[in-house]
Amino acid sequence: MKPLRTSILAVAYICLVLPPASCVREDMSACMVYELNMQAVDAEGNDLSTSGVLEKSEVYLFGKNGFVRMVPAGVSSDYLFGNYKEEKLTLVAWGNVKEDTLITAGLEPGTPIEEARLRLKQHAEGNHLPITDIFYCCKELDNVATRSVQEESITLVMERMAAGLSIRTRHLADQYPYEGTPYTFIVKGTGSEMDFRGKVTGKSAGYKPTTFTDGEGDAYAPPFRIFPTEEGEHIEVEIYRGEEKLCTVAQDGERNPLRAEAGKQTDIEIDFRYTVTTLVRVLPWGETEQETEM
Repeated sequence: MKPLRTSILAVAYICLVLPPASCVREDMSACMVYELNMQAVDAEGNDLSTSGVLEKSEVYLFGKNGFVRMVPAGVSSDYLFGNYKEEKLTLVAWGNVKEDTLITAGLEPGTPIEEARLRLKQHAEGNHLPITDIFYCCKELDNVATRSVQEESITLVMERMAAGLSIRTRHLADQYPYEGTPYTFIVKGTGSEMDFRGKVTGKSAGYKPTTFTDGEGDAYAPPFRIFPTEEGEHIEVEIYRGEEKLCTVAQDGERNPLRAEAGKQTDIEIDFRYTVTTLVRVLPWGETEQETEM
């Protein structure tokens, strides 16, 4: 596992003259030297440097003509990339993006930042896999140096973008008898992609978390992660017995729509005792009252 704070030296060769001329090692008058420090924070802005939650990070460089290249991650090496001085640069940092749950879609050289995407992976039957504990930062660099060599230290502060969920039912078998066929949950309501501006987009996702049935015939899904709901959007929990959809829950007990906030843990408890009642608890990340009962 890499340390949370990774020092990355990135030397930007910035042109002051018209193409095809460019900044070269013999003429450093038009060059920029960036020292990039990676940092991850929780929803309250608390530094997670020593927590070990950041397992990997990736930095993407964008210019006026779209995606340029990846900035290689390292501890003690120097890294070079070239751009014109008058051009604004954009650095996008992702933390914990893993190929077993997310795909970097359509990211070829020249891809505009607005078209770059992370895309959910799917089960064979078409439902989507929950995601990893992802972090994100987008930093604009405006190169206005006039000195021969401009050195600048930049911290890329990555915020937690995943939303944590857990789901538990109470008295489910009383309403829908357990017949030996497994219960499952499908969570809908977010998009299936996140763009490099940090916005959830794409077609509607259908997350299928790992679901268990306890000795009382109640189904539960331990904490898992999804893309967060955007402003004005909500999630729905569909409950299945095998291929049969039993019901859909979209509101809590006070008729508020169910939401999944970035960087927060949301526990959803659905009680079938009399009428369907849904209790929702929003807790700090990593804390769940349901987990202690399972």
